[in-house]
Amino acid sequence: MTTLEILHWNDVHGRYERLARASAMARRIRAEADHPVLLFDGGDIEDSSVRVSAFSYGAAGWAVLRAADVDAAVVGNGGMLRYGPGRLVDYAEAFGRPPLLGNFQVDGGLPAGVAATQIIDSGDVRVGIIGISVPLMDSYSTFGLTERPLYTMVTDAAAQLRRDGVEVVIVLSHCGLPQDTALASTLDGRVDLIVGGHTHNELPEGTRAFNGLPIAQAGNYAEHLGRILLDISEDGVAVRSMTLEPVAEDGPADRRVLDAVVHQESKIDQWLAAPVASLPEAADYNPADGGAVGRLLATAIHESQPADVTLLYPANLDDGLPAGKVTRGDIWAATSSPANVSVITVTGRRLRSMLQVGLSAENAQRTPRLFRGRMLGRLVIVGATIADGEILIAGQPLDDEATYRVSGGDVEVSSYGGLMPDNSPDMEIFVPQIMPELLEAYLVAT
Repeated sequence: MTTLEILHWNDVHGRYERLARASAMARRIRAEADHPVLLFDGGDIEDSSVRVSAFSYGAAGWAVLRAADVDAAVVGNGGMLRYGPGRLVDYAEAFGRPPLLGNFQVDGGLPAGVAATQIIDSGDVRVGIIGISVPLMDSYSTFGLTERPLYTMVTDAAAQLRRDGVEVVIVLSHCGLPQDTALASTLDGRVDLIVGGHTHNELPEGTRAFNGLPIAQAGNYAEHLGRILLDISEDGVAVRSMTLEPVAEDGPADRRVLDAVVHQESKIDQWLAAPVASLPEAADYNPADGGAVGRLLATAIHESQPADVTLLYPANLDDGLPAGKVTRGDIWAATSSPANVSVITVTGRRLRSMLQVGLSAENAQRTPRLFRGRMLGRLVIVGATIADGEILIAGQPLDDEATYRVSGGDVEVSSYGGLMPDNSPDMEIFVPQIMPELLEAYLVAT
């Protein structure tokens, strides 16, 4: 009988200092073990609210995983949903090998930079890993991605891995526990283990689908290190135990991981220092109404795509811009929002309702998760004015029966922003450009 140990974490979301402590634990376990040990990441190493992650479009996190000697990692939704599949090549370069992602395609093939499966010869055991991620097709289809059904993809990949001599087949999933549980019920005998992520579940002893297939997940933010012991014999693969070990906040940190973060920060500092534009006067920021910089960004959105009215929440912004020389760092300090310009067509009646909601004090004070708990603020509006209670579009009273083109970020013009009860069927999302890139392009052009 042979023993194989799997260490794992998931949904780190940019908590790289805590990850350094989890990595130190993993190195200690590997050094002390008398059996092969592999280390997996279950997706969402990136986070747009964390500077080094946001300014590298998520690539810094993959460099951190490489420094931690992670053996296999699956693509989550954190980076791809915000920056598009075009960044996967950068992730592969930073990681030193292709991230795993098998259930999405572009033009009939895998997106550039990823692999569907990975084979690792660990000691005397050949291990095959299949990577899958949550199919958020309402958003991903905008990037030209199509979905390959999970069951078909996983069963085909598992069969090929078995033909390649793999003894242990593991699904590394960023689909979430409900999806993993449903999938597991169809995989009896084909797969030996699912190591998951996305839903941030702490499973101290793992769980099992009704057919007995084990599923593990380690919470989030590198607060726990998952440990799975597998026994491999002629009779097959058996899970001896699934546990979680807390990662102490003051525990020893992996110097290689910390050094990797410092190196990524240095690269970003050089990139941000570049001067890109000049302003005749400072553009202030006010979280209540966006200030002058809010109007500047809303104008940039308005001019980027034909629209009658543009709507923008001040929560997309963080700071103002200085007079005179403006560096890329100034722009990213003003907004690091990963939102994409989006456009919908609505009736005048719907637009009137959107404006009434967006200008209300109650809505302005909302602190949704989308903006990491920040107050939305009062809508910044370009293309419409309100005089004596009357809404004017291009100087003419708003006509409830007419139709209007409305632009904004993908939050403002979708149901996520609270201005509409559901999504417009004609919504266009202009990817992959995000708000700081848009603002830079606008300032350069003007």
